[in-house]
Amino acid sequence: MHDYLGAFWRWFTTPWHLPGNILIEPLGIVEFVLILFFLWWGAIWLRRLIRKTLSRSLGTATAYAISRLTYYIVIALGILIALQTVGVNLSSLSILGGVVGVGLGFGLQNIFSNFASGLILLFEHSIKVGDYIQIKENGLHGEVKKLSVRYTQIMTNDHVDVLVPNSQFVNGEVINWSLDDPVMRIHVPFRVPYGTDREKLRELVVNTALAHPLCTPNKQYPPSLWLNAFGEAGYDCEMIVWVERDGLMRPGSTHAAFNWALADALENAGIEIPRPRQEVVLAPSAASAFAEAAKPVSSSSSST
Repeated sequence: MHDYLGAFWRWFTTPWHLPGNILIEPLGIVEFVLILFFLWWGAIWLRRLIRKTLSRSLGTATAYAISRLTYYIVIALGILIALQTVGVNLSSLSILGGVVGVGLGFGLQNIFSNFASGLILLFEHSIKVGDYIQIKENGLHGEVKKLSVRYTQIMTNDHVDVLVPNSQFVNGEVINWSLDDPVMRIHVPFRVPYGTDREKLRELVVNTALAHPLCTPNKQYPPSLWLNAFGEAGYDCEMIVWVERDGLMRPGSTHAAFNWALADALENAGIEIPRPRQEVVLAPSAASAFAEAAKPVSSSSSST
């Protein structure tokens, strides 16, 4: 038994020769793994501490960016420290690293692009956790839940998590509905018949909007009524409402809520939404032919 343990320990401490004149012992590999584990645990703890401390003074978005960047730096330095601890000469890895780097540069070009784009997003603050965004290329919209190295996690209004590569936010067009001013104007189209008192209609629409909880109480953004066109069946109007974060993050349900409130208000005021009407005029020849075709039907029905 002692011989087996002695042979195992000699194997465990015998250095391996790797390309680039690198000598690594199996014992050093174990030390390397342990060092990485404790550094990774420390980096996570440091990231949480920085985010919690800085969020009070710098805001949640800035604290998130600084904590993420600190986490990446600690992990990178930890890997270098772990390599030196196990006896790896970093200067001997320069040539091998250059060759591998060229190969990885072609094979992992998209990954490096997403990583660089993630750093840009963290520093520019153009997209932050909690923002409501829309990607114009594919129409995807939702709330930003997480900014990571390679992707950004977006949760749609259907509670579906979508992972979007960071490069799409840097290279493509993105609408950030809550970037600076979290107030958005929405248009609710409707139609009323000709002859409707327009001043009373304006008062009705404005009061209906103000009574809704999604309408912003900020007097700088008052609701209004627009008369856009003279349609075939009546006035084509729009209710103009300004909504804050709760409303802009769910545009579909917000439009539905104002449509419902406006329909109730118009019905209570006795204003009927006009329907398109069509008139059919028959030529004399067509009318006589239609009458002749209807005679057998009427005679047969009377005989029964």
